[in-house]
Amino acid sequence: MFEYAQYPKTMHPDKLDELLSMGWFRMGQSIFTTNYILVESSMYRTIWLRHVIKQYQETKTLRNLKKRNRDFRIELKPLEITPAHEDLFEKYKSSIPFEAATSLHQLLNGYVYEPTSIYTTYEINLYDRFNLIGCSYFDIGKKSAEGISSYFDPAYKNFSIGKYLIYMQLEVCKENGFHYFYPGYFIPGHSHLDYKLDIGTHCLEYFNPEDALWYPISDYVDQGIPIEYQDFFVD
Repeated sequence: MFEYAQYPKTMHPDKLDELLSMGWFRMGQSIFTTNYILVESSMYRTIWLRHVIKQYQETKTLRNLKKRNRDFRIELKPLEITPAHEDLFEKYKSSIPFEAATSLHQLLNGYVYEPTSIYTTYEINLYDRFNLIGCSYFDIGKKSAEGISSYFDPAYKNFSIGKYLIYMQLEVCKENGFHYFYPGYFIPGHSHLDYKLDIGTHCLEYFNPEDALWYPISDYVDQGIPIEYQDFFVD
């Protein structure tokens, strides 16, 4: 399976749960899935991940992050992109070694310019007094959530704000009785998304598209790209 996409006009919470459980994920105002991705003229597998919330528990890492960030104020609310968010996103983009969306509007809506969204999205804001220093977005279904993006002021890099905000999303899922949290995929052999493997590892699973089942991440073995696909899309 390569990449497939759907462009629904609505997204019922039950439907989002179902699609997430099959390795699909939001992209703008669409939803897609893929088993492979082309990075710098090389092909890699995409391994979809989820956290089993009933197994989730506070770790030593999270306790340390809470202590490190205890002077910052946390705010949970429905999505509202403000000029302060766009300014923060611009600061964040200037500090990362990969290409990001041109704006938060493009990140969340793609090239759809209507103000309505098919997703129910929440944001977690982090403030140093009155200054917005971090934000993360996640969509909710009926009993599942998907983490969309986290960004922060690079001046606060030593506070591990990106990781802290993802943990806060997991905490929200636990407090609200959700079953699963989906953080997207990682790419074996390409370290850009490996940070996802270090967050809530004790309750992390991966999706096996061959049998459409989820397994503990500790069972994952990188099998590389099948021979028949190795030169696909490669110049």
